[in-house]
Amino acid sequence: MFQNHLTLPLLNRGRFYCFPESAGHYITTREHEVRRPAGAMQEFNFHFVVSGQGYIERDGKRQELGPGDCFLYFPGDKQAYGAHPEHPWEIKWIHFYGSAVAADLKERGFHRSVARRLRTSAGLEARIDELLGEIGRHKLLHPSRVSMLTYGVLAEFIEQAAPMNGAGAGPATNVERMLALLPELQASAAEPFELDVWAARAGTNRYAFCRLFRRAVGQTPLAFLTMCRIQRAKALLVERPELGIGEIARRSGYETASYFNKRFQESENMTPTAYRQRFAGTRVFRI
Repeated sequence: MFQNHLTLPLLNRGRFYCFPESAGHYITTREHEVRRPAGAMQEFNFHFVVSGQGYIERDGKRQELGPGDCFLYFPGDKQAYGAHPEHPWEIKWIHFYGSAVAADLKERGFHRSVARRLRTSAGLEARIDELLGEIGRHKLLHPSRVSMLTYGVLAEFIEQAAPMNGAGAGPATNVERMLALLPELQASAAEPFELDVWAARAGTNRYAFCRLFRRAVGQTPLAFLTMCRIQRAKALLVERPELGIGEIARRSGYETASYFNKRFQESENMTPTAYRQRFAGTRVFRI
């Protein structure tokens, strides 16, 4: 059993938004099992499954976990989890605390400790590795950086995690198919959007496409398309001062300036003209 177990001294719990008490990387054996009664642990307990299999138990039910799955226990929760007896998991984990984490998580819909499946896991694992590397090299020499990296893990988790509740977790290939379409969908955002065409390219029908897209990306195809169009419009407003609002609307995928104004104001809380005036003289550099 490989164990990389890193610990830090407890700081004033109100000093940072979030801060780790300990973190680590385990390649476990089949005997790995943890059971804590309610109230035994006063930190958040986050685990990410790198490979292998394991489980968590909640309300008397066992839920199997595999690569790309994760779980988060809130402070004071009863905890029960462990490795699969034949295919024990490799896990990366963080025990952390913070000044307002619980309230923020609940506001974002994370009301109770449940297992979750990541839409894509590479970003989260990279953030965890950054945190483990910082603690391993410098311990508590740079506490603000440790806090920042912990927040990065939490933000990536919030962005990518979806509940595992039977029908809510589809095959990874469906998610990967949707994610593979994003660069092309972004590049063609100014063109008319034909849902049936994109669904066919994903190998499914329009209803399944919308459902799978929302599961993979966290928003509807139309919401993603609108985000891409507004992003393009903002760049044109700053980079191309010679273009009128109507031309920018057309180049961003909107047939009329009035509808473009409406969608832009809904997104940015100001009109395109006000945005251009605010950032007059500024250029967007893509590095």
